Amino acid sequence: MKYEFFFGTMILISVVNAQLVVDDFETGNLEPTLVTTETTNIHVQKGNTIIGKTRSIRINPHENRFGQYFQTTITEGLWVVTTPYDTKGTFYLAYGKNTKVATTPLRLDLSQHTHLHIQFEAKSTVNGLYAIFFAGSSRATYGKQLPASESAFIVTIPLSDFKKIGPNYRLSQIDGIRFQFDSRSKTGCSMAIDKIWFE
Repeated sequence: MKYEFFFGTMILISVVNAQLVVDDFETGNLEPTLVTTETTNIHVQKGNTIIGKTRSIRINPHENRFGQYFQTTITEGLWVVTTPYDTKGTFYLAYGKNTKVATTPLRLDLSQHTHLHIQFEAKSTVNGLYAIFFAGSSRATYGKQLPASESAFIVTIPLSDFKKIGPNYRLSQIDGIRFQFDSRSKTGCSMAIDKIWFE
């Protein structure tokens, strides 16, 4: 019985350790933020459940002929984004170095992980998803078009699908992570994310 308990405990520890949470949005709240024009303003939040303890968010409207509000907020474990009718824009979510915020490198070793997961809450209608891993002067990139969804869903990305750029890229030496979400819908877009993690 004692050995069964020991092995069961070891299996549980292995499962828990296999997951590396980037952000669960439970800490580092962001009050509702409104933007109408392109800006260089970067919103920085601190939190214990954020990888590297710091996240940054930037809103970049590209087309907004009616001067409507783009909005983003983080509350109750959700990062929520909405864009209005007949607009185009990009939302950036970043962690660590090389992400336009003067933070220290994450120094992540992702070599034992195989997948990146992004969990969306309903309703999410953002059009494009892009991810970049920074490793020194090199990086790796990934892009995907997302279908509209009326229910919650998880985007799972094999780390092997990232395209390496530069000779010094190492999955064992990740300094920073940046996500880009594009809105290009005539009727506007909405997005809600409650967790990002590696497995």
